[in-house]
Amino acid sequence: MHSLKAFAVAAAVAALATVAVVGTASAAAAPVSVLTYGAPGPGGPNVAPGQVLTGNLQPGTKATFLTAPGGGVGTFCSVSNIGVQVLANPTAPGVAVSKLAALGFGGCVSTIPGSTVLSVTENNLPNNNVLFNDSAGFPVQFVPAGAPVQLTIVESVPGAVLNCVWQPVGSIYQGNYANPGNRLIVLNQKIQLMSGPPGPCGGTLQFMSFTYQPVVDSSVPGSPPVFVN
Repeated sequence: MHSLKAFAVAAAVAALATVAVVGTASAAAAPVSVLTYGAPGPGGPNVAPGQVLTGNLQPGTKATFLTAPGGGVGTFCSVSNIGVQVLANPTAPGVAVSKLAALGFGGCVSTIPGSTVLSVTENNLPNNNVLFNDSAGFPVQFVPAGAPVQLTIVESVPGAVLNCVWQPVGSIYQGNYANPGNRLIVLNQKIQLMSGPPGPCGGTLQFMSFTYQPVVDSSVPGSPPVFVN
């Protein structure tokens, strides 16, 4: 009898050990992708292709389009948001690819003398991808997959309404991602005037800046923050 009990206990222990080994192997085999949500690295689930990432302006900041970096002349927007749909999220290290679905601006005012902002609109959004790179500094690029992204600032000036069309120098917006705060940052991106009179539009070269915080996975209940690994 004792031998049977001992055998049963040993068999149970062996079964538990097998389950533990299988569980450990499964956890170890789960690769960490470039983008995770909820926590960085193996602590967070991988963002799945098709999921949508969104962000609003970091509280207390504005999206700006200025005639000089950090200057006071240009366009200031108190509302802005971004939305991208993930197309590919490979195992880290690598580059996650997403489609730019939304990049909006509102509450905009101009400090250019005689100018009143009527609207600020990004064009060609579906033709541009946003790349999240997990190399040093976590660079982010807005890269054209067709026509490059363009920014149209419609302004009212005495006697006329102007369309000032801007495009990033080199056709690419350059930025970075920061895991502390889950921030997407574009700082002093050079944009060049493609159409419109330079004087009322604010010159032929401006500097665009915005920070979205937090960037979250809106496809997941609770909209958890997104991390780059």
